[in-house]
Amino acid sequence: MLAAQTEVPTILLIEDDRAIRELLEECLGGEGYAVTTATDGAAARDALAEQRPHAERWAQLEAIRRAAHGAPTIICTAHRANTYADYAARGFSALLTKPFDLEALLAVIVHTLTCAAPAGRGARQ
Repeated sequence: MLAAQTEVPTILLIEDDRAIRELLEECLGGEGYAVTTATDGAAARDALAEQRPHAERWAQLEAIRRAAHGAPTIICTAHRANTYADYAARGFSALLTKPFDLEALLAVIVHTLTCAAPAGRGARQ
């Protein structure tokens, strides 16, 4: 009997700071996630194979969310002007305000994937 294959969750990591991006990519990969990285919204759209012209910040973020085809989206930002309610109203799954620690990021990822998993499936096997 073949063992059931489990799907490895893929995380699209958008971070403009190279050192932070590389550190998070390494840490998340070490936790068993597949990681795709981008330096900004335009690069993220390209990573999601979605071609759109440059737009304002909210429109750009919403385009990324739509291009994710329902995948949970977590925003990590240094912008404190917006609240989680602002992001949740636009369909984003979670918000982390920088600076944050790796444990907080992993907790948000696990929680978000668990909440988004279809009935009977956990976030990771």
